[in-house]
Amino acid sequence: MKNLKLSFAVPGVALLLAGCAGQVVDKTPVVDVSVIKASIRTSGPLLPDATQTTVRYTAGNKSTLETKTEYDSWITSKIAGDNHTAEITRLDKNLLWQVNYSAENYAECPLAGCSSLSPLEQLKNEGSDDEDTEDYNPAGSDSCKVEVKKFDFTVTPKAKGREINGFIADQYVAQWDLVSEDDQGNRDKHTVTMDYWMADVSANQALKESHDFDQKYYDKVIAETPLARLLDQNMEKVLAFFSAGKENEMKKLTSVNGEPISVKLEWYADINACQEAETKKDDPEFDAKDPVNSLKDMAGSFFSEQAEKGAKKWMGMEDGKPLVTYIREVTAANMSGEHTSRFEVPKDFKLIDRQ
Repeated sequence: MKNLKLSFAVPGVALLLAGCAGQVVDKTPVVDVSVIKASIRTSGPLLPDATQTTVRYTAGNKSTLETKTEYDSWITSKIAGDNHTAEITRLDKNLLWQVNYSAENYAECPLAGCSSLSPLEQLKNEGSDDEDTEDYNPAGSDSCKVEVKKFDFTVTPKAKGREINGFIADQYVAQWDLVSEDDQGNRDKHTVTMDYWMADVSANQALKESHDFDQKYYDKVIAETPLARLLDQNMEKVLAFFSAGKENEMKKLTSVNGEPISVKLEWYADINACQEAETKKDDPEFDAKDPVNSLKDMAGSFFSEQAEKGAKKWMGMEDGKPLVTYIREVTAANMSGEHTSRFEVPKDFKLIDRQ
């Protein structure tokens, strides 16, 4: 009976070994690495409705941000693609790699970043079939200049020492109030609010490793980038209009040391500038002499107003609804033993661009 049992066991072991034979063994050294997991939710007409999960690995002068994206829209998902990507930043090599795991390719770029390769830019360039359609630009356009009439920016401390996702953090609320006007006196009004919680990095080694890397990166690449310390690249670009030329004021955002572990940003707008002029019509009134036709005219006026409200809602400008909502939460931050291959492009991946 013992021999019978052995005869069954041997083929099973052989099968297991055969399955392992095809796997590539990672022989790169294992080092202590900061591993920070986060989730990001975006919505509104200026960003695709999507949920991202990110894992950031940091060790010394190397960092890899791996991102998986799920778009709410199937069409957006097909256009944007690249739903599993990574950005490998190597301060020791003065370069950055953008890796697409789905396509098994990568681009090599300067530390400042790659151009025209992000999923957001691809969506913007490929997702519109109408060449006459213009993106909304709060700074106006060549054919319609706008002038900033008001720019107020405040950062207010709100709470201290609250536990957020297991981290002890302090709360701050930033608010932008901006009013711009075209040459016809029509005004756009913008309000951006950002609620963010800063954790003390000295209390968590993983947060400190990541924070120290960012300090070196920003000092080496872009000296003044307060928004970049709180938001991802796409969101930073969307808000560039509100921070341009206001670097000293923006420093209020990072006047306290720490790492943002929770950020919620909303952008509200009332858009009236640079709209095509329309011939004003008097609202139709009820005519007792012609009740049927006058009621038709009144009904037409009502549905026109409803159509305008519907258009504003579709554009994300409905009263009380934000143009952009962005929520980022750090869910875990720990030290882990990881292979140094985390900071290299996988072998056999194809180079598609070098900048």
